[in-house]
Order: sequence, then C-alpha cells, then structure tokens
Amino acid sequence: MVRIPGTGILALALAVALPASVTAAPATDYASALVPALGAYLGAYIQLDPVAKGDLKAFEDLTGRRHAVYLRYVGYGEPFPYRWVQEVVARGALPQIAWEPNNGLNEVHDDAYLRGWAEAAAHSGTPILLRYASEMNGDWMPYSGNPDEYIRKWKLVTTVMREVAPNVIMIWCPFGLPRSTIPLYYPGDDFVDWVGINIYAVVYNNGDPGQPATESQFDQLKFVYDLYADRKPIAICEYAATHYCVAAKQQVREFAVRSMKELYAALPTRFPRVVLISWFSVNAASDRLANNEYAVTTDPLVLATYRELIASPYFLSAPVRRPPTAPGVPPDTAEDPPVIAPPIAAPPAPDQLVVPEHPFPLEGQAVPGPREMGVSLYGASPRAAAGKVTLAATLGSELKVDTVTFYLDGRIHCITNFKPYTWNWKIQEEPGEHVIKVVATAPNGVEVATAEVSVIVADSS
Repeated sequence: MVRIPGTGILALALAVALPASVTAAPATDYASALVPALGAYLGAYIQLDPVAKGDLKAFEDLTGRRHAVYLRYVGYGEPFPYRWVQEVVARGALPQIAWEPNNGLNEVHDDAYLRGWAEAAAHSGTPILLRYASEMNGDWMPYSGNPDEYIRKWKLVTTVMREVAPNVIMIWCPFGLPRSTIPLYYPGDDFVDWVGINIYAVVYNNGDPGQPATESQFDQLKFVYDLYADRKPIAICEYAATHYCVAAKQQVREFAVRSMKELYAALPTRFPRVVLISWFSVNAASDRLANNEYAVTTDPLVLATYRELIASPYFLSAPVRRPPTAPGVPPDTAEDPPVIAPPIAAPPAPDQLVVPEHPFPLEGQAVPGPREMGVSLYGASPRAAAGKVTLAATLGSELKVDTVTFYLDGRIHCITNFKPYTWNWKIQEEPGEHVIKVVATAPNGVEVATAEVSVIVADSS
C-alpha cells in the first residue's frame, strides 16, 4: 500500500548473468517451525500511525497486547533495515518486510546488492518474513503486467535467499482483488513458503462514490484460502477496515466495527490455516495514500473493538517454534524462546590471513589505535586470495561511526552500518595486486578514518 525507505546494509556491483531456468533450492525449516499449531499471530504496521508514531511499546500499551509481527516497507535497491529489525526483535517480535521493486523488475538481478541484502538478513539473528513484490495481481504496481517475468524474478530472489539466508521465509502476497489474475502470478509450491493476502474493508472502491465495494473481505480471503491453504500457511499481511470514508465525507465506524468482528471471529473456525493477521494502522486519508482512515488508534470505538477482539488467546503475541504443550493451550504459552537464525561461524584463525608482498601488506588481525581503523582479511590461503574471503574493519575505541564503505580498485563494493563491519568478497577479479580502501563515516557524513591495503589475487587457471 505504501513504500517506506529502510536502513541497513547495501552492496553495489555489476549484475551477474542470470541462468535461463532456476531450480528450486530446498525449503528451510523456519517456514514450518514458525507455524503455530493453534492460533494466528497478531501483526501491525505502525510506522505512520498518528498516535503510536512507530513506537512499538506505545502501540502495545494502547491496544492492550504485545504483537508478534511488525511490518516495514523497503524499496528494492535500499539497504536492509537492520536497526529496525533489531528493535522489533528486542520487543520479542518478528519482522515482516515488504520488499518492493518500485522501479520495475529490470532492476532485479543476481548481483552484489541482492546477495549483500541476503547476507544482512542472514546476520540479523532472527527469522525474516519477506513479502517480496506483493500486490502484483493488480495494475498499480510497477512490477505488474508480465506474470512470466514476475515468476522468473521471484524464483531468482527465492533461490538466493535459500542459499544465503535460510532464516528468510518467502511470502507470496497478492491483493484481494482482482481475483482472476492471482493464479497467473503464483511461482509454484517449491518457491513459496507462505501465501499472503492484503485485504481492506472499504465502503467505496478507489474513493469513488460511483463504485460501491461489492466484494466482501470474507470472499476475498476465501478465494485465496481455497486455492492454497491445503498446502501453504496463509498470512493476512495487511488488513484494515475504514472508519472514515473520504468519498462519503462521513464517519463509518459502525462499518469498521462490523467488518473487524466478522473477519477476526471467522479465523478460528472458517480459516484455521491463517497464521497471521496484521493491521495496517494508518490514516491513509490525511497522509494522501488512500481515501480512507485505517488507524486503529484514532477512534475510541474502533480501538475498543480491536482491544476486545485481540484479547482472545487464539491471537498470539509472540513467535512459537513447537506445538502447544497440551490440547487447547495456545502456542504462545510455551516456554521455548522464539526461533533464531543459526549462529554465524567464526572467521578463520589469524594464521590463515593473506600477507602479500606490497607496501600495504595485511599483517594479521588489525588492532588500531583509539582514533584509527585497521583492516583484516579472513578465509584466504597464505600466499594469495581466491574464492570467497571476508574483509573486516576494526575501529578504534574513540571513533563514532555510522557507516563503513569498502572500495575495490576505486569502486564501491559494500556499505555497512552494523557491527561487525565486514564485506564478504566473492573474488572474480584478474590475478595480481588489487587495492582495497576502507572509509569510516560519522553520523554527520564526515569521514573520520580511512585505511588502504593491498591483496594479491591468485591465478586460478
């Protein structure tokens, strides 16, 4: 529905040739481990909520319960939102990221950006609900209109995520309408972990009094549910019911309350395979995103109804990883902690570091002074680097740094803003000497430290 920029890791490089066909990588255990045996996760989008204003605790205080999932929008080409993900994890919740190629599918390639983004997701320490290129079945998204190309790029992204970031759960998510095009964009069971749907209960379509909404929210969900629920968990990735209609220029809170009660009450009995329902809490009218007020926090009756509905133990306020401990006990009462990503393997020992014969040799693990920066190289042979290696920047104790940028032979290859400041270099350069420059930048954009080293790339012929 909206596109909100994120923050995090960014890698830039030339595109790599895309294979003509893509074979599905094995699905990960995360997608099934996070499916509750009973119940549906509570989720929300609150970045633009006019009352909570993105504050997770404030929203939960208003609604009376913790939520298990929070949503953020990230444009394709933007960094992985690492800081926001850590904020969500600290609250005991899972991040749902709507990752949208807003410049079209031509920008999606198997390149350093895609793989760097996947590496950042892998390092996040949590399962990631990744809703890539959603609402593709309509005509309002820049990646709509070509199902074959959409499926090809979906398979590419899924393959990279399963290879690099097995903690990522791929959610394929159409809009509730139009129905006829939904199956055309389905990438196939082997490339989808969960099936999502975005549903909005409105009085008029497109803000036009001449277009009364005749398709019920129940029917929209039923269509997708009947198609896929026998083999995939179903996630309502966005849901809201309008309580102020711009087209009608009137409050419609009774419509909102009726719609909310209908859907939430139907999940346990009619739609038990729904594992998530996430409220889109935005005043879309005032923010000029749509013609309806959806914020659950701004109308006392709507807020009270929401609090009442989510008070049911059927709706889960924390991620789970195993079935209930006893019949009828919701999974969020289990004592097990949430599923987390596998621990990251430690880099090779310093005796495996490259030491090329050059004025700027790498001499083991760098230990800089208080206002200096050192660079180390891990995972290489004693004489020359080949294959995949890791470069790490070590910062002095007095440096206040926001981002670290890695240059190779004068070109940017990686920008990172979280510790450890590393770049995973897949070496494809010509044999010989190559210069690496690393620049540390303060929050105000000023460069505070630089380091330059050389690496000898081995001749692999």
